[in-house]
Amino acid sequence: MAPVVVRYGKQFMTQKKSPSKPVRVERKVVLRIPTLMAENKIRFVTDLWKRLMELGTVEISHSQLTRVVNNSANKLDVGLLEGLATVFDCAIPDLFER
Repeated sequence: MAPVVVRYGKQFMTQKKSPSKPVRVERKVVLRIPTLMAENKIRFVTDLWKRLMELGTVEISHSQLTRVVNNSANKLDVGLLEGLATVFDCAIPDLFER
């Protein structure tokens, strides 16, 4: 069965890819923020957000930080990673799952 693509309210049929071609698997970067929050006794994203704002070098909205914590953010700023490493007193690679 061919997948259906919806564009501008109309449906277009697309061709199904050949099964002999390899499927591209996207790698997802997974942050350990919830684990680090628990280790540092930070219960709420609001508390983490306040600590980042106290640093004065990180500008992020509460809703965007929630997406970062839930691993659903599309982009990560280097300044944010540095701020998180400072708050959690760890190196930047320690923020990511291995």
